[in-house]
Amino acid sequence: MNAEPVELLISRIMNQYNKKPEGWAILTDRRGNVLIFGPKTGYRLKLLPLNPQEYTGVGIKIDNLKEMRRVVEGVPSYGFRPLSNTETEELLNTAHQRYTLNKLINKLLDIKPVPTGELKKKRPKAVLSGPVVAHPNLSAISNSQKELEAKLAVEADKLFRRKYPGRAEIYR
Repeated sequence: MNAEPVELLISRIMNQYNKKPEGWAILTDRRGNVLIFGPKTGYRLKLLPLNPQEYTGVGIKIDNLKEMRRVVEGVPSYGFRPLSNTETEELLNTAHQRYTLNKLINKLLDIKPVPTGELKKKRPKAVLSGPVVAHPNLSAISNSQKELEAKLAVEADKLFRRKYPGRAEIYR
């Protein structure tokens, strides 16, 4: 296993997303585990929160996605979808109307995801990102995921202690 810092992986993932923004899926659990599936490759990340807006951690590239794809079968592609002013207004106005909101979200998720460069060019007032699938425990998907989580947790801890020795001392 060749774990890499998430800071490097996120950059690589975003480059891949920007080349082909359709066919992505993201799953996460409350334990800092993240699975990211692209059209051809996937990544398993272990994140350690540093504060509410910042994290560190490690991850690896996953080549065999067949077993994992069934978990997100039927879920719309993850991505960034620019919203028109009308769509944004409609979304805000229906936030308290559950049935109407669900229909609207389904309609908005039919919009094709776009590369981030297109968002910078168009500069929409609102962007819908997602969906991110919340899973109770990603290591429960399979034994191999359970083993991988344990290995990534060790690597993430090593990285945390190396990058943030002062913070790491608190947790000794």
